[in-house]
Amino acid sequence: MQKSLIYYHRAYRTITGSGWILLLEFIALAIPLSLAVLFFYAPVTQQMSKIAYTILSEYYLPGSVILLEKTYLLGNVLIVDLPSRYTTTLICLVNFIVSLILILFLPRLKTGKNIAIYTVFLAIINIVSAIFFTMAPFDFPYTNQNFSELYVKSEVSMWLFIPLALSVAILPLPAPILPKILLVILTLIYSVIFGTLRYIIFLFILSKFSVIYMALLFFAFGPLIDFIYIVGIYSFYTSRLAKNLKGSKSVWKWLY
Repeated sequence: MQKSLIYYHRAYRTITGSGWILLLEFIALAIPLSLAVLFFYAPVTQQMSKIAYTILSEYYLPGSVILLEKTYLLGNVLIVDLPSRYTTTLICLVNFIVSLILILFLPRLKTGKNIAIYTVFLAIINIVSAIFFTMAPFDFPYTNQNFSELYVKSEVSMWLFIPLALSVAILPLPAPILPKILLVILTLIYSVIFGTLRYIIFLFILSKFSVIYMALLFFAFGPLIDFIYIVGIYSFYTSRLAKNLKGSKSVWKWLY
């Protein structure tokens, strides 16, 4: 039996409610939280770096770990500086061989293609680092201080971005405004805690092992990876919201 009318795909929805109300909610939610980050990021980075300084100082000689202030946006950020450790030819060779093996054999896997592709991407970064440090190790223009400064400033930029991005994503959802505000605040708190822990681990690896892993750490587990937990938190929230509203016909009304 042939249908006389073909409906739209059920993936398409219209945003219910007034666009002006959504705009006002965005201004009321995102702008104050972003401004709060803008005015309070300095003391937050101070506490983050002081925690890192306290933990890392136990593994180094007195005076090796220092705190430095760097200007950024409306104020200063506090960063941790450690001695930079360069690599040996043997370590470069080992990294080159391991990375080459991963690049050659991981694409042949039948399962886990997504993980294999990501690992090959990281192996390419690492093999380039190994070649560079083999040919001109002391021409590397970056120190742990440069990496530390870039990391902290990138984290501040991410904290400014989170309220804006999450507000755009969650405001059209059929839920009260208070849980949405709490969701953004909890995401910011998680970002600060996770960023501090990651900061300590990064500095420890670069100073105890080698700066050869600087590019690998930044691109594999640096601030770019923050988008994963932002999307994860948003997905968890929308999943729970969908389960709570699954019986509401007015909310899940499709447009035909």
